[in-house]
Amino acid sequence: MVNDERKAFSRLMTVGCSVFALSILFEILSSRSLYADGAYEFIHVLQDQNFVVLLWSRHFACYIVEFPLVLVIKLGITNLSWLRLTFGFGCFLTWPLALAACHWISPRHFWLAVAGCAAGYLNTAYVAIAEHIITHALFWPSLFVILFARPLKPGHAAILLVCATAMLFTYESQLFLSAPLSLLALWRARAEKQENNRVGWTVFLIASTLFAAGVSVGLCGVLMPEHRADYSEFRTGALAMFTHMGWPLSWTVGWIALAVVASFSETIWQTISRKPGVFVLFALVLIWGTWPLLSPNSGDTGLQYDHRAIDMLVPMALLPLALILRFRPECLESRSYRLESLAAALLIAQSLWQMSSTVHWCQDAVWMRQILATHNGIVAVHSTVLAADGMEGRDLRHDALGGRFDWTWPSLSLALAPDPNIHCFICSEVFMSPRIRARFWCPYDPLSPKTLPDLRHYGINYNDYFAAMNSAAAAAK
Repeated sequence: MVNDERKAFSRLMTVGCSVFALSILFEILSSRSLYADGAYEFIHVLQDQNFVVLLWSRHFACYIVEFPLVLVIKLGITNLSWLRLTFGFGCFLTWPLALAACHWISPRHFWLAVAGCAAGYLNTAYVAIAEHIITHALFWPSLFVILFARPLKPGHAAILLVCATAMLFTYESQLFLSAPLSLLALWRARAEKQENNRVGWTVFLIASTLFAAGVSVGLCGVLMPEHRADYSEFRTGALAMFTHMGWPLSWTVGWIALAVVASFSETIWQTISRKPGVFVLFALVLIWGTWPLLSPNSGDTGLQYDHRAIDMLVPMALLPLALILRFRPECLESRSYRLESLAAALLIAQSLWQMSSTVHWCQDAVWMRQILATHNGIVAVHSTVLAADGMEGRDLRHDALGGRFDWTWPSLSLALAPDPNIHCFICSEVFMSPRIRARFWCPYDPLSPKTLPDLRHYGINYNDYFAAMNSAAAAAK
């Protein structure tokens, strides 16, 4: 009976990973990588036809995300549909690859990485262009190699050294995530030396040095931030997170509490693992995951940007569990299948939420293309259905105008343009005011045609747009 139960929970993990894979595929195909900063970075890479480094301390993360797009540009592909698709691969494939690596290294402990993905990444994943996502993803394969890869295989060593190198310049949170990895790699190097394994000793010593260097880079990024507004926003978002969690994070906290109680209470476990309890949990997971469809105006996808500290807090919180699994496995042996099943259910719920939210993105993208195809000149976003639907995020706490990423509308207009002959830009009223626009950074100004990016390499031209603007200027006189 126990073996049958464990097989059932193992199948649940397979379902969870399948739903997660479908959500990633849906996000790539829908071009959700263009949300928020994504459209700007996409257009920037197209213009330069090369890698774009936004911040020095994070440039390895930029390389990882932009590599597929830069590669196909170098191969001569100019079709925007294919370029958008390739950009999506770079934005969304890091975590699936990290999970695949963890499963290959230690299938027995795979549920721990799944818990990190579901509780951490999927609470911050709606903004695909986010370097902290890369840092968190690289943390888990590194940890799995150090703790669970015994004996060390060449593939394991390659994964560790690649991850340790990549983490050197990803995000300031590497200050906290690389520090324990460096110490653990040093411990493993010592153990390999005692076993007279010179290759293993060398690999882990190099990895420890790389992680230590990453700590130094992260410390420099914290003490000398290149973008002070981003640093202050991170701190503000981290503090506000505890008072304004939003839907998926609130449910995640409740689910973690349930997992802790069910792991140690036989009564609670028996209650939720019997058919009535399973049906109730299944209903909760469905409500949780499909809430953006059930209540489309109640959420703010931009909150996931504010909650980016989660990608630092979750791995740090789960690290003690990983150490217990390595050094005191008997403490969790009898409960591991419970934690595995609850982690799988969490992955399903969070993946469904991402998919449901992406449905709205697809709908908004269709509306946006219709507007871009049927209008000329500049269209104020708050005069369209897009503002009410919150395509670029709604700050439900304090943004009366609605969009928290209003500066990205011109970039998104180019990225989703249905026709290479650009004749319309959607723009926020905030950035149409010269007085307000002077106070905020924006990559280019549709009111100043000279600032528009040169995308002639892809067949994009602004002749129709310039003609519409000139006609509007003449009519105004």
